[in-house]
Amino acid sequence: MTTSYHPHPERERTARQLAERFSVPYIPRGRRTLKQLFSETGSEQAVVVSREEIRWEDQGGRRFFFHPNMSAIRVKRLRTGGTDPMVAVGGMRRGDAILDCTLGMGADAIVAAFVAGPEGKVVALESQPVIAALVEHGMRTYVTDRAELTEAMRSVEVVCADYRDYLPRLPDKSFDIVMFDPMFGETVRESSAMQALRPLANPAPLDPESVKEAVRVARRAVLLKERRGSEEFSRLGFRIAKEASTYAFGMIEVEGEGG
Repeated sequence: MTTSYHPHPERERTARQLAERFSVPYIPRGRRTLKQLFSETGSEQAVVVSREEIRWEDQGGRRFFFHPNMSAIRVKRLRTGGTDPMVAVGGMRRGDAILDCTLGMGADAIVAAFVAGPEGKVVALESQPVIAALVEHGMRTYVTDRAELTEAMRSVEVVCADYRDYLPRLPDKSFDIVMFDPMFGETVRESSAMQALRPLANPAPLDPESVKEAVRVARRAVLLKERRGSEEFSRLGFRIAKEASTYAFGMIEVEGEGG
């Protein structure tokens, strides 16, 4: 854990707090390059607190940091009367309580929070501490002049937890919608941010027991986003509700609750 050159005291405090959270050493940057720090410490990756962002970076130059780019586009489309596949398939509406089991870059959680509004709630789980911390900090601090996007970002509750552990602790029917967007085994997402996320993400496939728990927790539906043609839908009991060119949405409607 380190900072950019000549850090503001507040950024240094943030770096020290994150180092304690991750149980890793805080290394004052001084005038050293990251390459020099990697060589001196024997580390292969670092989290850097700078004026612009908090980012993860490795020796190969890959970087991961929060940016609301796709969520900003999707929120703008919804605000101007357009549609969003996730929102449409899930039948998401104002006041919904939504559990996002795979936070990742945060786009789905932000869009869900925009739709649910202040009357609803969105809880987003992320099993990987670095991703959880960077995305949570980004959603809490990213500055935008679009009030509806800012409100949505700030309202997402990020929980650093594995859904395998979290779902069994929840009461029956405690969320309207539960959704999964696991890292695709065969990636079709070509953004540099998504490629940087891959080495940090949890590669474990979604398991049937977690789907069963999600059905118990959901009042209306459980959603799964996967690559188009994936066998995961049939393996896990989802019917395909919508297909796009590279991905598809599967749904399990909770019996007796409609959707």
